[in-house]
Amino acid sequence: MNFRTLLVASVVTVAPCVMALPGSSAMAQWSGPSDTKQAAQPAYGKTTVSAIKAQPKDDQKVTLEGTIVRKTGKERYQFTDGTGEISVEIDDEDFPNEPVGPTTRIRIEGEVDTHLMKEPDIDAERVMVLK
Repeated sequence: MNFRTLLVASVVTVAPCVMALPGSSAMAQWSGPSDTKQAAQPAYGKTTVSAIKAQPKDDQKVTLEGTIVRKTGKERYQFTDGTGEISVEIDDEDFPNEPVGPTTRIRIEGEVDTHLMKEPDIDAERVMVLK
């Protein structure tokens, strides 16, 4: 067997194995009962903007429900839940794949970021449109 034939045979054998490996693409996640131990999911306590502003705790995991008032910059939005407004960072890949306007009710799960010289804000980890 010459080198070229060996190389082609190796590629033909290895390529399907590599393609079968899980990649960075989205994979289905079961959310129902299970007989196997599941990784613990962080608890996002439901709260309000006014409660966050009254007692901000850095890295606190929170859930907020309300609307986006306006876009204030790249991946930055002003959010309200009716108790107040707060700045939210929503990465493009975390923004819903459906239209979101100022009347669209959404749920944001994320972390509180506190700062020395400015008001706290939210770093969104998940954003869902409420139906």
